[in-house]
Amino acid sequence: MEHKRVFKIREQVRKIYLAAKSFVLLKTSKKYKLMNKKLKERIMLSVTEVNGCAMCSYVHTKMALGTGMSNKEINNILDGIHKDIPLEDSVAVMFAQHFADSKEKPSKETLSRLVDEYGIQKSELVIAACNVITMTNGMGTSMDYFYSRIKFKRNKDSNLLLEIMNPLLTMILFPVLVLGFYVKNIFSKPKLINAYSN
Repeated sequence: MEHKRVFKIREQVRKIYLAAKSFVLLKTSKKYKLMNKKLKERIMLSVTEVNGCAMCSYVHTKMALGTGMSNKEINNILDGIHKDIPLEDSVAVMFAQHFADSKEKPSKETLSRLVDEYGIQKSELVIAACNVITMTNGMGTSMDYFYSRIKFKRNKDSNLLLEIMNPLLTMILFPVLVLGFYVKNIFSKPKLINAYSN
């Protein structure tokens, strides 16, 4: 998998904030059983395929295999082919791909299609999964660019500052924000749709 995207530091900070909010939403919504592990991994792999994070591709391939997904389906998703995806998951997976393609700015039509298919609550979980993997893609690609740099194969679109800061900020800010959102969740459930519907 080749690298396709360079995450700027300001972008990554926003991704960390949304991913922390999303992580809490995913964890606190498990009891509703709206999203199974296979769907979550299909979403994760679809976003990773667009953003080109080799580390996330490796990790989520192992996780997808653990859910019982076949090698063929996983490889197809990582190649951008969606023919083996179950019909009930296809809108979510296509949304995830569009989410990443649009750099987290999904069209109103695509967002509306997602909500029409799954309702607000499940749609928010699809967006939450997209947010979490996007943040880890930003961290993973930055680390990989740094690794390439020390092998004298630097990416001309990247720079040393973001290669160091994106992973560092993610490791520091994410746990702190997750804790904050867990506390906030006691009083009100996090909402995600509004962040994308304007």
